[in-house]
Amino acid sequence: MQTRIDLPRPPTDPEPSPFPLLASLAPVLGAGALWLVLQTPTVLVFALLGPIIAVASMGDGRRTRRKRRKREAERWRVELAAVADRIDAALDERRAELLAAHPGPRAVAARPPHDPHRWRRAADAPVPVVLGAGPLPSGVAVEGTVPATDPAVQRLDAAAAAERLRSAAAIVDGPVVVDAREGIGIVGPPLVALALARSAVIQVVDAVPPDAAEAIVPDDPAWDWLDDLPHPLHREPGSAVRLVGDGVEVTVAVAEHASQLPRECRIVVHAALDGARVGERSCAPAAISEREALAAVETLAGAAAHAGIRREGSLPSHVDLDALPVASGGLAAVFLADEAPIELDLVRDGPHAVVGGTTGSGKSELLIAWVAAIAAGRETSDVSFLLVDFKGGASFAPLLGLAHCVGVMTDLDEAGARRAIESLRAELRRRERLLAAQGARSIEEASGISRLVIVVDEFAAMLHELPDLHRLFVDLAARGRSLGVHLVLCTQRPAEAVRDSLLANCGIRISLRVTDEHDAVAVTGGAEAASIPLAARGRCVVRVSGGATRTAQAALASPEHLAALVAATAGQSRAARPWREPLPESLPLAAIEGEGIRLGLVDRPSEQLVAPVLWRPTVDGPLLAIGGAASGRTSLADLVAGQLGTPVVDREDALWDALQQPGPLVVDDLDLQLARLTDEQQATVAQAIARRMRESAPVALTARRVSTAMGQLAPLAELRILLRIASRQEHIVAGGDGHLHDASLPPGAGWLRDERVQLALPEGVAPRREPRAVTLPRGPAAVVLGVGAQLPAALSGPAARPGQARTGPDRTGPDRTGPDRVGRDDAAGLVVGTVAEWEAAWGELDRLRADRPVVVLGVDERQLRQVLRHAPPPPPMRAAPAWVLLEGRFERLR
Repeated sequence: MQTRIDLPRPPTDPEPSPFPLLASLAPVLGAGALWLVLQTPTVLVFALLGPIIAVASMGDGRRTRRKRRKREAERWRVELAAVADRIDAALDERRAELLAAHPGPRAVAARPPHDPHRWRRAADAPVPVVLGAGPLPSGVAVEGTVPATDPAVQRLDAAAAAERLRSAAAIVDGPVVVDAREGIGIVGPPLVALALARSAVIQVVDAVPPDAAEAIVPDDPAWDWLDDLPHPLHREPGSAVRLVGDGVEVTVAVAEHASQLPRECRIVVHAALDGARVGERSCAPAAISEREALAAVETLAGAAAHAGIRREGSLPSHVDLDALPVASGGLAAVFLADEAPIELDLVRDGPHAVVGGTTGSGKSELLIAWVAAIAAGRETSDVSFLLVDFKGGASFAPLLGLAHCVGVMTDLDEAGARRAIESLRAELRRRERLLAAQGARSIEEASGISRLVIVVDEFAAMLHELPDLHRLFVDLAARGRSLGVHLVLCTQRPAEAVRDSLLANCGIRISLRVTDEHDAVAVTGGAEAASIPLAARGRCVVRVSGGATRTAQAALASPEHLAALVAATAGQSRAARPWREPLPESLPLAAIEGEGIRLGLVDRPSEQLVAPVLWRPTVDGPLLAIGGAASGRTSLADLVAGQLGTPVVDREDALWDALQQPGPLVVDDLDLQLARLTDEQQATVAQAIARRMRESAPVALTARRVSTAMGQLAPLAELRILLRIASRQEHIVAGGDGHLHDASLPPGAGWLRDERVQLALPEGVAPRREPRAVTLPRGPAAVVLGVGAQLPAALSGPAARPGQARTGPDRTGPDRTGPDRVGRDDAAGLVVGTVAEWEAAWGELDRLRADRPVVVLGVDERQLRQVLRHAPPPPPMRAAPAWVLLEGRFERLR
């Protein structure tokens, strides 16, 4: 790419100012005109101003020209220096580009074995070889002209300076590169020629993978350093090294004279101690010693073992895990093999891995061998495993006894799986806090933090059951490297299950046999895994860090080997789980600590926390628990009442009475009690309870459902617990989230603010509240309303019927009847009548109850309102046989 740089505008001399003729003549002409008018010779003195002005103007012009000339010279120097800096920067950039594109033999030999850029050459691409460093076109063009005839340019030597910039920008020292496919012949002293030939050969074998070509090497001790080359090697007489394969043929020959070179060598390099010449170009040769060449060959051999690039050969059909070496460092593990064991490291090569394979391909055996290989020789403080199996849970059964295993999650316990995986979010936050506390950027810089490997078998099935977990795993993949959390995701259909956002962070990719080429390509980038035979269980294609693919055989961990591994870890402390134990189904009250009314425990997996649930009535407000039959509703009432020291109200008459008295209120089955009341009584009771709730009095209510009568009470309950409710609709009406509905919750289990809670068991059954009962006071005779055949023992004396005639001193006539007569007759100790009789004696009952108690026997509320129109709201009359209206309110009669 051409870089264009413009020269600055050249300096110029300023034009001299014209002679100020008019300015000089003006005083002379003015003086002459004044003399003609005034005829005074003294005015002719003003004519002298003309020459003075002329001399002064010429001097000022010279001074101005000198300043402008100086400014132009300074501008030229500054702008020329800036152009020189731009040229230097462009040359440095060009030099860096050339070195990056063609690093040279020493940089090539220094690449690590797992370098992902090695052996990435396309089949028909050139094979570049750097022969040395020499002058190359820079690609920098300096534009602009500087006129050499300008005096200012000559004075500053500006034209020469511009030419020097053009010359400096035209050439850059860079690598002299040739295409080795044209054949390279090196002529010169043997030691110099061999050193340059070693450099060329190392670059060629670094560009061409071992499974793409074979090497033909001269049968000469000078080339023995190539014996360990990973390419197939053949010895033949001659002086040339040839690399021959599919789409590539390279020749590198050495001779003392050009005439001795093979015909294939179309590029002739003349080498000497002080330099080399390639055609018409001279360069400093890029030669390496035999020791450097040997080290480069060892690196290539390690790269071949690491990347698995090899020629087709025999693969073992069975590999025992206990026959493979135990790796160390990071999370290195040896559980695959081809001609040699293959080491994979989740820390170095990962940080995550994806494994694809259809049913029967050996996925579970590979995962078990991988986990066992990592655990071998490592402490639980170094690494732990969370195993997720969404195909029944039996796959990882041999690893359950491993001290490194923190747990196995299965699809048989969806709630537990969701809870455990939700805790992983909190685990990430916990690790971030630990790193921040130590001032570390990653787990490598911290201490006391173990690595966590999450192995998921049937990842697609897990996402199908719990689709909202995909975002969590994307987060784990993105932040796992620095936090020490690694994923191994296994699935039958990786093309559908593992999206690009996850796959981008999976440096290790293993594909066992798959039935669709798309699944093979999604994992390893090639379709080789789709052609693995059905009988080759454990055969897989491996790709690491974007390198070339290799075919390998997964090792098999025998039951004896796993049992020995489990026994070896038995003495280690069990790895800590990243989540708390689930809530128990039976929780004693003594297990809960805290200030307030102890209710139970709340599970917060997103915080890795199980905390006590406490009710502080003055702070938390009224309590409402809603649940179906056998959900623990009544036990909660006993639990609260026992700690408040108050009885439980479970009858409507006791509730009516309790609302007349101050103190804590614990009501069980409020909806059922309200249902047994009349509409007027419901309104009265609801208003009284609502008043208690608004006054922040200790009020705890339980109900089977939020009934219509509880419409104004439910919103006032600031603390609401939803126990097991059979209907999802009822759960939603009660204020719960429909996604959290679970009709299989055990007694005492429920939800508090969408968090799972387990209520404690009461230490005993709380007493039930009994309504007050009063004795009929002595005094005026009573009025009886009812149909009871037997009057209470407190009622005795003569009895009369409503409207019945009486004899006495106040009688005005033999036929005198009516309420007035009854009201004035003190001899009538009792006035007893049915509802119909009192209705017939209209107004008599209202008159009598002004100074007499009214005893109600077996009369319901509706009938009572017919005859006592101005009485206070009646209590639930069906709860007891006898009531008395005394001092403006109804009381049970003892």
